[in-house]
Formats: sequence, C-alpha cells, structure tokens
Amino acid sequence: MRLLNTVEVDKSKKTVRIGGGAIIKEIVEEVYQNQMHVVSGGCNCVGTGFMLGGGLGRLMGEYGLAIDNLLSVDLVTADGNTITATANNGDLWWALRGAGHNFGIVTSYIVKGHSWINSGTHWSGNLVFTGDQVEAVTKAIDKLVFQKPMSIHYYFAVDPSSQQPVIIVNPFYAGKVDDARKAFKSILELKFVADTTGPIAWDELNASGDFFCAKGSRKPAYSVGLKKLDPKAFKNIWDAYAQFLNKNGVDKVGRSAVLVECYSYITARAIERTSTAYPHRDVNFQAVILGWYDDKALDGEAEKLGKYVREQWFSTSGFHRDHTYVNFARGDEPLETIYGESWRVRKLTTLKKKWDPRGRFSQYFPIPSTY
Repeated sequence: MRLLNTVEVDKSKKTVRIGGGAIIKEIVEEVYQNQMHVVSGGCNCVGTGFMLGGGLGRLMGEYGLAIDNLLSVDLVTADGNTITATANNGDLWWALRGAGHNFGIVTSYIVKGHSWINSGTHWSGNLVFTGDQVEAVTKAIDKLVFQKPMSIHYYFAVDPSSQQPVIIVNPFYAGKVDDARKAFKSILELKFVADTTGPIAWDELNASGDFFCAKGSRKPAYSVGLKKLDPKAFKNIWDAYAQFLNKNGVDKVGRSAVLVECYSYITARAIERTSTAYPHRDVNFQAVILGWYDDKALDGEAEKLGKYVREQWFSTSGFHRDHTYVNFARGDEPLETIYGESWRVRKLTTLKKKWDPRGRFSQYFPIPSTY
C-alpha cells in the first residue's frame, strides 16, 4: 500500500487525486508546490486513515473536515471487487466519511483543492508557559472565539533543554501576521516565558511535530471530545502528569504528552450533521493523553494516568454523553462514544453486514454486523 503514494494535482479543476499509500507530508509538499491547499492533518506520517475517520486539521475552519472535501474514493471491497464510491452511492458514501476504516481498502481518493491563502505563508510558533499558568491558559483558550483562519494545539510536554514539564500553546493563523496577532491578542497577553511565533510556510508547519512519527515503543492513548475546557480539571491533569514524570523518570517516560487540538468548526457545522457517519461536529476541543515509553513494566502506571485523565475530561466535558474521535480512541470505549447516537450505530451495523459480512475489515475499531 505504501507504494501507492502518488499525489496528482489538477489546477484547472481544483482537485487532487491522492494514492491510498500517501502520507500527509507527501500530500502537503505536492499541493504546496502547485500553490494550493487541502485539508490535511497536523502529523506528517499519517495516511489515508486521517480522512476515513473524519479528518481534523488546521484549515478546517476555512474548508471543513477532510471528509467534507471528499469527491470520490476508489475502494477494494470485501468481496474483492473494485468500485469508485461517490455521492451517488448513498449509504456507503455516508459510512465512508467517518467510519471508512470498516468498509474496504482505499487505493486512491479525490479531494477538493483550494487556492493559496496569503501565498502559502501563515503565522504560527510556540508560546511556552510554566506550570503555575495552567488555569489561566486553559481559561483563555476556552473563552477564545475561533475564527475561520484560527487553531491552537495546546499541550503539556517535557522541554528538551531543561528536562522539565512545560505548557506549550501552538497557535496557527491562515493569513497575515498583523491579523494573527489581533486574533490571538488574549493569548499573547498571558505570561509566557518564550515566544517563537512568526511567519511560516505551509509546507514547513508540521515539521515541529515530526518526533511523534518515531516508530516503536509503547504509546497508549486515551482521548475525549470536549465542549468546553475546565481550568480546574486541567490543573488536576497537569499535577498528575508532572507526578507521573517525577515518579517514573523523565529519562523513561519523558516523551509522554497531553495534547488538545482546538479548531474553528464554522465551516464544518454548516454541513448537515446527519449527512456523514462522523458524529462529533458539536465537539470544540479534541483532547488526548499519550503515554510513551519502552519498558512494558510501566504499562500499569501509564494506564492509571490515562484513565484518570480521561475521566477528568469526561466528567467536565460539557456534554451529556461521551464523545471520542475514532482516530484518537483507545479501543475500550462503547460504540456510541466513538460512532455516535444509537441510530448511527444501527445504520453502520446494517451497512457492515451488507458490505463486509465476514468482518474482513475489523482491525481498527470494528463495527459489528449486529447491534
């Protein structure tokens, strides 16, 4: 599959055909060279699964989710046939956009391309804070109105220089520096200890997160979709994270991190929420804690931290039911938490029975054929 990594840009039609084995880095580089944008993820090594689960990314405020930009999918089905799925395929098309991992092997797909914003140069970088600022930072992000060009990656991580945990806010603005600084004024007024923000080319933006692409090790993740950010809960999470590092050693667990992806949902929410299998358009923040270590003996400590953090998020999410994005999920969540309301799960199980009755495509958060 990895060899199916072609990226073909049609500038006249403003479309991009992407091979099923292409990764985000290859997509962004080719599209950027053609002076265009597509909705893509924030991790260079992610592939087609990014889109099949919904597709969150920094430009979704402008263009919607990746699935909202999907035009067709070339698919090998469970019976070995090849089909091209489009909006004419009704229920299958619905299922592929949000639960697509369950219905076939994608050999290629076509998405909408969009003209460059500000000649492909945007504004981003890191604002670094000490731990005593966690509640102030959380409150400021929660109150921020995310306009279309805006997003934030908010995380707790170990600073490589000091080997101490720090708070990092990574804002992004699709446009000019002056407009960006106005949009993020409330964040820039906080008491940070370092500021690396400035102009950056679109094709360079993901490079700062390439360390997440390292293969191997043990990386248990626990995730929750949030309507709001609770400052006290984040203080509790910061304290638990710092204690985990201190108890088990930064040299052993220091790659572990807490991440919250904060996007504008203006365009995504203009799409009828029942029109795709993706169920989480009402989520404002996607939160995930990632344990990262090599020693299997640390599994218990990582599980304890992960479940504690997840419960902190669930209990303060602002929702009456739990939400978890399939691409970030642990795997122990109920089907409704990942795939949405009961009617959605029933519809997906009916389609699973039709398109994959033997469960051949059941490796990643499988949908059963009965419910």
